[in-house]
Amino acid sequence: MKNWVRVALPNVFTLGSIFCGVSAIFYCIDGFNALTGDPGRAPWLIIAAALLDSIDGKVARYSQGATRFGIELDSLADVISFGVAPIVLVYTLKPFGEITWVLCLLFLMCGAIRLARYNVMTLRRVERINQEKDNFMGLPIPVAAIAVASYVIFCWDRWEELHLEGPFMGFMLVLSILMISPLSYRTLPSLAFKSKWSILKLIAIAVALAALVWNPQLTIFPIVLLYILSGIAAWGVHMVRHDEDMALSVEE
Repeated sequence: MKNWVRVALPNVFTLGSIFCGVSAIFYCIDGFNALTGDPGRAPWLIIAAALLDSIDGKVARYSQGATRFGIELDSLADVISFGVAPIVLVYTLKPFGEITWVLCLLFLMCGAIRLARYNVMTLRRVERINQEKDNFMGLPIPVAAIAVASYVIFCWDRWEELHLEGPFMGFMLVLSILMISPLSYRTLPSLAFKSKWSILKLIAIAVALAALVWNPQLTIFPIVLLYILSGIAAWGVHMVRHDEDMALSVEE
């Protein structure tokens, strides 16, 4: 593959993510101006942006075409598509009254901090840019954005309006905290199975894909919620094991 193609190809997907994110913002504004309260295609465009974002990283690593320019462009795209677009979606629905803008700004600021931390950690060594990661520190901002968008889709499919505004307000707050937390989140499972858990991973992927094909409106949010809870559960297990190790060391 020619060098310029290898470098440019991931950025094409990144620009596609920006296109979807900005289009989602436009749909939110149009829906608000029309006084329909219907988010329309906006949440689906945020999810499409996340899909393109996941593809650009894979393409960059597989083609060895990741660059510092690409990382910076990807971060700018993430701020637009997974920071600004979700909060515009939530703000136009105004589920929490006047406090909505506070939670939206908190979500955006925590997302920006999360991205800045990721960039600093990634750019410490240039050769690490093209390496596959096993874990993320903190909830990735695309996952937080998908959680918000998929909940809106879930509610509109079942009730044709945003439901359970109080719990959703707490959910937005938790997402913001998780993005800047030190909790470890696994990357998407690789198909290069290397451990005894490979079959379980394959089964989990197959079940998730089948559920998404069956009814994406109802299944995206629960699947994303399980991923979010997995990081919290892993942290809890780690803390329990740490306390047990400390107790054993004291006894010795």
